[in-house]
Amino acid sequence: MAIKSNLSSVDRYTRGAIGIGVTAFALFNGNIIEDVFIEVLLGIFGVLNLISLLSGWCPVYQVAGISTKERT
Repeated sequence: MAIKSNLSSVDRYTRGAIGIGVTAFALFNGNIIEDVFIEVLLGIFGVLNLISLLSGWCPVYQVAGISTKERT
C-alpha cells in the first residue's frame, strides 16, 4: 500500500492547529487533567495530527477511500 497524499491544504493546516493545541495542552495542562493515561492519549492524538500536517496523508482517509486533496 503506497502512501499518497490525500489531504487538502485547509485540512492539513487545520490538523496542524489542532495538533499544536492538543499537544501543548497535554504537555502543559497543569492540574486540569489528573489522569496520566488521558494526557498520554491526548499527546498521541496531537502528534498524529502533526504527522498528518507534515506528510499530507491520513491513514483513516485512505482506508475509507476519502480524499480532500484538490485534483489537478
